[in-house]
Amino acid sequence: MRATISTVILCLALVSAAAAAPTAQERCQAAKIDAVRKRAFCTKGELRKDVLGLTPDVAKCDQKFATAITRADTAAARKGASCRWLDNADGTATDLNTGLQWELKTDDASVHDKDNAYSWKTAGGGTTPDGTAFTAFLGTLNAGVTGDGVTTTGCFAGHCDWRLPTVRELGSVLDPGCAVSNPCTTIPGFTQSTFYWSSSSDSSDPSDLAWFVDFSDGYTDVDAKTHASTYYARAVRGGSGT
Repeated sequence: MRATISTVILCLALVSAAAAAPTAQERCQAAKIDAVRKRAFCTKGELRKDVLGLTPDVAKCDQKFATAITRADTAAARKGASCRWLDNADGTATDLNTGLQWELKTDDASVHDKDNAYSWKTAGGGTTPDGTAFTAFLGTLNAGVTGDGVTTTGCFAGHCDWRLPTVRELGSVLDPGCAVSNPCTTIPGFTQSTFYWSSSSDSSDPSDLAWFVDFSDGYTDVDAKTHASTYYARAVRGGSGT
């Protein structure tokens, strides 16, 4: 009888352990999250070298990160899985291939609505990005308040440092297979199959031109009349923003 009970207990333990075993996707996500953490730690350490009069080597951190991401993707692919996007369940998703946190678009008439279009600059000349993408959109996401001078509340997803992505960052969320998909991105939520603003102005005419990314075909292009045009915008945080 004791042997039978022990056998049952062992079987239940094995079943429980099997049920709790992480999936290939979960293992991939964990590996990438760990890679993001290690890159941040490595970068912080390299930047400290400035204080010691040494030359930082941040590229070393980025290379290790890229290698870790490739290994995680390769291991997941062997199991028929992938794990680029982590839905944070707060209206945002983290791109585990870059560590950037992205706003997710909705269809609910809020500031996150996929149909909202914005200008990059007003028609007042100069190079200051003062269009509605910055004043109305980012202004709303970052409109935090504080009652004690210490704790800030009211910003989107608990963060007050939302910005427009650089053209390189925005281009990074394009789906490599966009020739056969539309819109050409795998980011969760909604995406319009058209132009999205980046924060990058064009050095050839920064008072009049800014870069955008076309999510209908994957091409990066320049708009000739930033102060008069309205395109879509998606916010991001993290990274250097350069």
